Amino acid sequence: MYNMSPVESVPVAVLTCVDDYVELLYDDIPEKIKGSALILQLARNPDNLIELARNEALLSALSRVLREEWKRSIELSTNIVYTFFCFSTYNEFHPVIIQYKIGSLCMDVIEYELKRYDQWKEKVEGKKQMLTPDKNDPPKSRIPEPKRRPKSGTWAVADVNIQKSRTLVSSYHEDLCNASEDGWTKNDEEQMKRKLKTLSKRQEQLLRVAFYMLLNIADNVKVEEKMHKKDIVGLLIGAMERHSNIDLLILIVSFLQKLSIFVENKNSMASRGIVEKLAPLLDSQNADLVNVTLKLLFNLTFDTKLRNKIIKLGLLPKFMQFTSDEKQINLAMKILYHLSMDDRVKIMFTQSDCVKLLTDMLLLNVSSESFASGSPSTTDVLLALCVNLAWSARAAQQMAGDGRLRELLARAFRHANTMLMKLVRNLSHHDINNALFVEFVGDIAGAVTNSEVSEEFLIECLGTLNNILSASNNIDINAVVERYNLIPFIMKILDPESACDPELLLEGVVWCGAAAREPATAAALLRAGAAAALVALLRLRQADDDHVLQTVFAFRQLLSNPSNADFLVSSTEAPAYLIDLMQDKNVEIRKMCDSCLDIISQMQNEWAARIKVERFRCHNGQWLSVVETLGAEGAAESDELPPYLCAEYLTTHRLATQDSLTSLNDSDSFSGDGDNNRNGDANTDSFGVEQIIEKTGNNALYTNDIDVNA
Repeated sequence: MYNMSPVESVPVAVLTCVDDYVELLYDDIPEKIKGSALILQLARNPDNLIELARNEALLSALSRVLREEWKRSIELSTNIVYTFFCFSTYNEFHPVIIQYKIGSLCMDVIEYELKRYDQWKEKVEGKKQMLTPDKNDPPKSRIPEPKRRPKSGTWAVADVNIQKSRTLVSSYHEDLCNASEDGWTKNDEEQMKRKLKTLSKRQEQLLRVAFYMLLNIADNVKVEEKMHKKDIVGLLIGAMERHSNIDLLILIVSFLQKLSIFVENKNSMASRGIVEKLAPLLDSQNADLVNVTLKLLFNLTFDTKLRNKIIKLGLLPKFMQFTSDEKQINLAMKILYHLSMDDRVKIMFTQSDCVKLLTDMLLLNVSSESFASGSPSTTDVLLALCVNLAWSARAAQQMAGDGRLRELLARAFRHANTMLMKLVRNLSHHDINNALFVEFVGDIAGAVTNSEVSEEFLIECLGTLNNILSASNNIDINAVVERYNLIPFIMKILDPESACDPELLLEGVVWCGAAAREPATAAALLRAGAAAALVALLRLRQADDDHVLQTVFAFRQLLSNPSNADFLVSSTEAPAYLIDLMQDKNVEIRKMCDSCLDIISQMQNEWAARIKVERFRCHNGQWLSVVETLGAEGAAESDELPPYLCAEYLTTHRLATQDSLTSLNDSDSFSGDGDNNRNGDANTDSFGVEQIIEKTGNNALYTNDIDVNA
C-alpha cells in the first residue's frame, strides 16, 4: 500500500466517532474534506475494515459524495478513492466496491482528470508563447481599484473569511482557466507554472490510488471485461504519456502487463503504439521501472507484428545490454528468445559479437550445479536461445569457431544434457561446419552406443552422427561402423516389435540411408536384415511422411550398388511399396520413388515390365478410367477388347499413331480438328479422348502401330 497521507492535517480519528465523520460528509466542501480524511485514517488500519464495511450509511455517503462532488475538489476525491483502495487490498471486500460501482466512478474521474491536465498544460503553454506588450503602449495605471466595504463587520473579519474560503474551496483549476491575458508578465508565468506543478502532484496522487484500486479489483475477469469496454487501456496509456512520476509509471506499466495477457487488451495496446511509448522507459535509471517494462514487452513479444516493431525500433542491442544486469538478465533472455524465432532476426544477432558473447556465457554457466541438476534457470533460456540461433549458418559458424565446438561437446557428454546436444546437432546441419566435426565423429559414435544415456539424449547424438555421415566425404564410414559395432545397435532400434520412440525410429532409418553410401556398409546392413526391417516399419508407419521419405531414400542408397540392388529387388517387397507410393500426395516422396523405380526398371527382372505398365496407368489414369467405364457398358455388344489394359495386352499390342488416325480426322463424321493430335507418344494424352469416344467408340482407339515397349 502506498504511504500517502491526507492533504490537510486532521486530528486522530476514533472508530467510535465514525457517525460524526459521516455527518461531516453532508456539509460544505471543507467539512467534507475533513470528514473524508478522518474516515481514511480509520480505513488505513486493517483492523477497522470489517467494522467499516458493515456500516452501510458510511459507504453510501462516501459513494454519493464521490459521485456528486468529485469535480469540485481533488483532495476530496483522493481521500474517498483512497478509502476504497484500502478495501480493495483484500478480496473479501471487493463485493463492496462492486456494489457501489466505485470502479466505474474511478474511471470517470481518471478520464476527467486527464482531460483537465491537458487543458491546464495548453493554457500555460499558450500563455508562454504570447508576445510581450509593446513598449510604445501607454503604461497601465498602478493605482489599485477601490475595495467595497462589507455590509457588516470589520475589514479584518471579512479578509479572514475570504482568505479561509479561498484556501479551502477555490480551485487551482479555476485560477488557471480564468487567468486574464491582460498584463501577462514573467512573474505571472512563473506563478502559473508553480500552480500547474502543484496541481500535477495532487492529480498524480489521485491517479495512483485510482489505478491501484482498479488493479486490485481486476482479479475478477468480469470486472476486467467491463474495464476493457470502458477503454482502460486508453486511460493507462494516456496517463503514462502525461506524467513522469516514477511510482505512477511503475503502477501503470504493471497494470498494462496484467491486462496484456488478453488478446483484446493486447490489440488495443498495439493500436495505440505501445512499443514506441515503452522504448524510452528502458533508459530509466529506476531498476523497478525497467523491470516491469521488460515484463510487459515480454508479454507483447508473443505477437509477431509487435516483435517486428521492436526490431524496427532497434531495441535488440538494448536487450543485449541487459544480459549483463543480474536483475534484468532473465527477462532480457526471454525476450531475446522470442525475437530469435524469426529467421531474419537471427542474422541480426551475427552483425556484432552477440552470438559469440551468448555462447561464451553459455559455456561459463553450463557447469553450474543448477544446470547439471536440470532445474529451470536463466541458463536454460540462454541455451534455448542458442539452439534457435544455431539454425542460421552464419551464427552456427560463429558458435562453433575458436574451439567452442569442443567445449560444447565436452559439456554435453559430461552432463548428458539433451538441449545442449540439440545445439550441437543444429550446428552439424551446416556444411560450413563439416570440417570441424570430423575429429569428433568417434566420440559421437561412442555416445550413440552408450547404454547409460537417456533416449532423448540418444536421439540427438544419433541425429548429429547422421548429419556428419551424410555431409562429410572425409570419413571412412565402414571403419566407424565396425569399430563401434553400430549395425547391431541400429537393428535393435529398427526391430518392429521394439517400443522405441517414433523419433528414434526415424533417426535409425536416416542412419541407414547415410551409412548405405558405403557399399560395404550397405551390404552388411542387408545381411543383418535391414531391408526387411525397413519394409516392415514402412508398413506400420505409412501415414508418417517423414518416415516414408527417409525409408525411400534408404532404398535409393541401397539400389545404388548393383549387387545390393539385386538383393533388395529379388528378396524384399520394396519394389511393390515403391510402385504403390508412385502416386503419393507428397511431392518429395514421388520424386524419390521415381528415382528408385528408374534404377529398378533398367534391371533385367519381372519388375521392369510391371513398372512400365504402372507408370502408363499413373500418367493416363483419367483416360483409362473413361475407357474402363465405356468398356464395361459395351461388353455385351462387343467382346473384342477387355474393359481395361492388362500387362499382357500392352506388351503384345500397339496403340494408334497420328498417321493411323488421319482418316478419322478427315472423316465427315468426326467433328474434332487436327490440333488435338499434338503428339504420337503412347504415354501422353495426345488426342481428344472425349471426342474420339463419342464419335468412334472404344474400339477405334486400338491399332497395331506403336509398340508400348519402345
